[in-house]
Order: sequence, then C-alpha cells, then structure tokens
Amino acid sequence: MGNSTANMLCGSIGYIAPEYGFGSNTTTKGDVYSFGILVLEMVTRKRPIDDMFVGALNLHKWVKSHYHGRMEKVVDSSLVRTMRDQSPEVKKMWEVAIGELIELGILCTQESHSTRPTMLDAADDLDRLKRYLSGDTTATFASSLGISSSTVDDFL
Repeated sequence: MGNSTANMLCGSIGYIAPEYGFGSNTTTKGDVYSFGILVLEMVTRKRPIDDMFVGALNLHKWVKSHYHGRMEKVVDSSLVRTMRDQSPEVKKMWEVAIGELIELGILCTQESHSTRPTMLDAADDLDRLKRYLSGDTTATFASSLGISSSTVDDFL
C-alpha cells in the first residue's frame, strides 16, 4: 500500500494534525501538533478521543475556551489538590508552570500548521520553564512562541 499519510498515521486518531485529513504530506509541524496534544493531555488528564469531544469540539478548542480565568475547569483535579497543600512560593511556581504548559499546548495544536511553533522553539520554552522551576531567576518566558508568564492568581 505505499507511503500514504493515512497508512503512516493509522492508530493515531486524536493526535494527528488536521492538515493530514486533507491529504497533506507529513511534516515536522505535524509532530509539533502531536506534541501539543500530549502536553494538553498531561495537564488536563483528558484524552483527545474522550467521549466529550463530539462534532467540532476537540481537546484544543475545549482547553482554549476554558483557559482564560477558568483554568480550574481544565486542569486535572489531582494537580489542583497537590498545589493546595504547598507553600505560597511553591504554589505560585506550580501555577506558572501549568499556565505555561497550557499555553504551549494551545500554541502547538493550532489548526493552521503555519502558525505552530517549531519543535526547537517548543523545546527552548520547556528549557526556560525547567530553569525557572529550578530557581533560575534569569529564566523568562518572553519566548519566540509568544508565551508570557501570565498571572493565574485566581487559579484555586
């Protein structure tokens, strides 16, 4: 059966980039999409093939529609419980980290492949987040992805 996109992506429902449904060739931007879905899946604990995603609703759209001001509606409850018992400093770090991961996941899963970051940009952003969580005060989130440390004071 050749090297068609459909054959290569068999069994990947929910993780494949939208452009593959239109017969596009596989690209690294498709890999970025799959990575973004995994990031959103880890933070929300929802699978992209969850029964709640019917019609045009998907994991990306669901997270994006609930993200602003209502993160507690999309973040897995076990993460929220873990944060509640932390000191204010650690709690703030968790909030920033989860907010950054949500933003990264949303950026990586944009419908248009031309607006997704490169995997190198995503890796750079994860490195900055890792340095921030390690106490590096020079780590900032003004990345090439457009992610900025958003305040999430109303998270809990």
